[in-house]
This record gives sequence, C-alpha cells and structure tokens, in this order.
Amino acid sequence: MFGKLKGMMQQLQTAQRLMKDEHFKALMSHPKVQELFRDPEFLKLVQEKDAAKVSAYPKLTALMRDPDVAKLFSKVNPQTLFQA
Repeated sequence: MFGKLKGMMQQLQTAQRLMKDEHFKALMSHPKVQELFRDPEFLKLVQEKDAAKVSAYPKLTALMRDPDVAKLFSKVNPQTLFQA
C-alpha cells in the first residue's frame, strides 16, 4: 500500500516540477498536443501504462515529426524530471 502511495507522490512531484518549466508548458499548450490529449484511444493507452504502445501510437509519432512540436520538445529540460 505504501509503495503505491510513494509512487503517486513521486509522480505528483515530477508533474509539479514539469509545470514550472516554461518549455514544457509551451509544448503542452500547443494545439496539436492538445488535440492528441483529447484522443480517447491515446488516453486509453496512457491509462494502460504501456509505454511501447504509447510511443508507437501513429498520431504521437506523426506529432513528433512535426517541426514545431519537435522544436518545443527539444527545449524541455530533462533535468526537470530529476531535480530534488
């Protein structure tokens, strides 16, 4: 039980750190990214927590090839995820 709670707390802390990153906010507010997050099939894959299926989802792969989105994604600081 406490393992799940600890995992949830870590996810919450990571989300809070990401939301402080201006580049992450810009990425998440991009209209094409917003459209993907309204896709019920994509959301179902995310809920299943199957990273292989999520990363292979055709709409996500197409989105990552979009020059504007790729540029925004490249600016997100991965250190944001690992800060204490």
